[in-house]
Amino acid sequence: MRADIAVVGGGPAGCFVGEALAKRGFEVVIVEEHGEVGNPACCAGVVGTGGLRELNIKPRKWVLGKLRRAVFYPPSNRPVEITRGKVEAFVIDRAAFDRELARKAVKAGATMLLRTRCVGLKLGRRPVVKLKGARGTEVETRLVIGADGPASIVARDVGLLKTARYFKCAQLETFAEVRADTAELYFGSSFAPGFFAWLTQAGDLCRVGLGTSQGDALDKLLSFIKTCPTASTKIQSSKIFNLGAGLIPEPLTRKIYADHVMLVGDAAGHVKPLTGGGIYTGLSCAQLAAEVAAEALEGEPTAKKLRAYEQAVMKKFGREFELGIRARKVFERMSDKDLNLIFELLKRKDVQMLVLKNFDFDHHNKLFRVLLRKAPELLRSLGVKRVLKYSRHLFNP
Repeated sequence: MRADIAVVGGGPAGCFVGEALAKRGFEVVIVEEHGEVGNPACCAGVVGTGGLRELNIKPRKWVLGKLRRAVFYPPSNRPVEITRGKVEAFVIDRAAFDRELARKAVKAGATMLLRTRCVGLKLGRRPVVKLKGARGTEVETRLVIGADGPASIVARDVGLLKTARYFKCAQLETFAEVRADTAELYFGSSFAPGFFAWLTQAGDLCRVGLGTSQGDALDKLLSFIKTCPTASTKIQSSKIFNLGAGLIPEPLTRKIYADHVMLVGDAAGHVKPLTGGGIYTGLSCAQLAAEVAAEALEGEPTAKKLRAYEQAVMKKFGREFELGIRARKVFERMSDKDLNLIFELLKRKDVQMLVLKNFDFDHHNKLFRVLLRKAPELLRSLGVKRVLKYSRHLFNP
């Protein structure tokens, strides 16, 4: 087969960039290893309302719930609730959402190859995507877009993963007693070191998951369900559905372009550093990728031309990535005792007002900047030793 663009991966970012380029008149092939777009998925499936508006994606039947509040459970198990009383985010059916984006890509003119896996690349003036599966053995193309997840084969074959860093995650669905408009977040080094666990109602079922910087995420998840003092009482059934595990990439730990190659979505590490959420960020960056690709394909899409993609991403999200990574470094180093003190701070009315005034579900940059400005004052209540312990990570890149 021959095409202008071969997109490896039929997830949200791959289909979004495929649709955008097909609409511009390019011949696009999307390679998807599974027999159905959207399955399997290991994702909390939470996306901000503002981000969808920005991307011109209208909510449809794939919306399973509307989130208005978050309840944080620190290691002390003393909950902190925070809300502005309005809908901040949707809980979505990821499979249905992904299939809608895939249908739009095909309607725009892209060719979808299901049950077809990329097994490697042959690089040259005309790259060749080597395939295994139901359709064909290779695609000769002008541009390869890797949308094949955190451990991207495209990125690996081009040598773009040399400094990549990941967190491990696991999730299942079950029956639990959780408010439909509430995301519950649980913190503790015993079950989610360096990250957190979550309970979010999604229709009739509840998504229960966690991320971790250490150990096996699936083992930690099953232990969390049984031993967490609060979560274990809310989970009403031993029945488990849609159990899965995966990786969450850290942004800015891999290159996202090379000669005739671009990466989008999780393959590019385009996720929020603190939460690991990647739907809005991945789609937004995929939109930028399409704009740069269309211009580069007027000639040869060399690394020199595709560098504009990285520049566009950094212009829009660079500061947010950098500040988020700093905040994550601090968070990863916090003991359970320090986490308890931080959440006690969040109970203060002035701190809650500061957060609510500056919080945006899809763009954390404004809140990061305000908290950095206020950090010395806020950390003072934690004690001098703790301030010194964390300040170098807060104020140094």
